[in-house]
Amino acid sequence: MSVVQDSTSRSHGSFKIATVAGIPIRVHFTFFLLLLWIGYIGQQTSSLAWPVFVLTIFVCVILHELGHALTGLHFGVRTRDITLYPIGGLATLQDRPQPRQELWISLAGPAVNVVIACLLFGALALTASVPITSHQLWAGQNFLANVVVANLILAVFNLIPAFPMDGGRVLRASLAIRMPEARATQIAGTIGQALAVLLIAAGLLTADVLLGFIGFFVFLGAGQEVRASLARSFLDGRILKDAMAIRFRTIEHGAAMDTAAQMLLEGSQHDFPVTAGDEVLGVLTKYDIARGLATSGSTAYVSEFMNRNFKTAPPDMPLVSAMELFAQSDNSPIMVMEEGNLVGVVTSENLSEFIMLQAARSQAQRN
Repeated sequence: MSVVQDSTSRSHGSFKIATVAGIPIRVHFTFFLLLLWIGYIGQQTSSLAWPVFVLTIFVCVILHELGHALTGLHFGVRTRDITLYPIGGLATLQDRPQPRQELWISLAGPAVNVVIACLLFGALALTASVPITSHQLWAGQNFLANVVVANLILAVFNLIPAFPMDGGRVLRASLAIRMPEARATQIAGTIGQALAVLLIAAGLLTADVLLGFIGFFVFLGAGQEVRASLARSFLDGRILKDAMAIRFRTIEHGAAMDTAAQMLLEGSQHDFPVTAGDEVLGVLTKYDIARGLATSGSTAYVSEFMNRNFKTAPPDMPLVSAMELFAQSDNSPIMVMEEGNLVGVVTSENLSEFIMLQAARSQAQRN
């Protein structure tokens, strides 16, 4: 299974195995479950054909994802990484494409699978390994023929018009050309969840666990995409200044950890800018406070445990960019700086509360 997903998703639990065209290729730790299964099947059959076939298909999946990524680069849309999971690949876009760009980016992956299938089919026909009229191409009696069929299935399957499949994004992009993106996403998401319910029902009726699992995955993916798109729509046109907290406490870099712990208990603030006079030196989170108390005790200095690589941004930074910044890194707060002075703080909680309030205002207007 292959999808293109926004940068609001992160590749937790994965590690890099290669870099292609500047794009990291990562493997999620759950991918090793697939390798163990392949090894077990290979041992049972005493043949390398099945494991080699599965690994070959995953190479095709990587090429599929590179199709998305390289097409995105053509439009100036960067891809943060490509991650392999047991059920397929995931290319995570770092930038938001325009609807027409998303249309071509989404079609590029299945197009790669079609090209692979055509090239291998041509090779089979030229070498007479499988005559073009032979039923063997569909009967699974030839390794390359199996790869041809698998790539065609990948292309067709990914074009199902349901998030998080490529087809769902093709549908959303086609609709977004003519209407607001949030509305297009809602329509595409509703269609996707309807198809997911049909897949789950078919899985239950036929006792096909895999079909039911895919339907469940598609249902969750469609709902997540709709929620993410609605959140972005509430942030469009708004800037950090609109959501930042302007009443916050700072702590001096020479303060003791016991002082930081007391400040944490006295209010609802969990992250504290660490200062030396008017200069911001770092950020101390509640986890830093706990770590400091556990390792060095209450008399240790705050400066020993603060995070010096903190995020900064100007007040006019778009809130959508802030949301993507939180998604691409940790959840530590953004220090809002204006002419070298700290004027506000934005946390992921601030952002969530702002979206909630915007949603409430939007609901009131509809009523």
